[in-house]
Amino acid sequence: MEEFHWKAIESCNPTYDGHFFYALTSTLIFCRPSCASRTPNKKNVQIFYSAKEAVNSGYRPCKRCKPDCLEWQGAKNELTIQVKKYILNHYDEKLTLYRIAKEINVDPYHLHRTFKAVTGYTPLQFMHQSRIEQAKEFLLTTNQSTTEISFKVGYSSPSHFSKVFKEKTGLSPSFFRSNFHN
Repeated sequence: MEEFHWKAIESCNPTYDGHFFYALTSTLIFCRPSCASRTPNKKNVQIFYSAKEAVNSGYRPCKRCKPDCLEWQGAKNELTIQVKKYILNHYDEKLTLYRIAKEINVDPYHLHRTFKAVTGYTPLQFMHQSRIEQAKEFLLTTNQSTTEISFKVGYSSPSHFSKVFKEKTGLSPSFFRSNFHN
């Protein structure tokens, strides 16, 4: 193992992801250089230049950094993707940070902090934006009242729906419909 390998492993440097993998002879697990697991004992580290090479040598992929998945984007991005999918699939239900965290099996504080760090906005802001986008679709394609639409997209109060809609679009739901409906 060369010194740059060790420095990349010690600092969890994502720059080297895909260039090499490190395996631990003590656990028979191999990881990406960016893996957030504990820094290994240097004497237990073996370097491989492909995931296939590590697997063929008897090592199994780490469940944290998933070195065998080419499309894996890192734990923070994966968590953010999970949260977005959950919100998009359940936008019409009563959602709280705690419910989302429980469904995804993570700490609510960690979920909130990670989501905001990756996206620049909170899960609540994403939920409202998702609901408003769906409401815009309903306003343009159906004849349902704004009250019906507000309930359909997950708001329990039509006035709260109208307030959030105006904050996000600059228009009231009825003005939006009358000016953009074909």
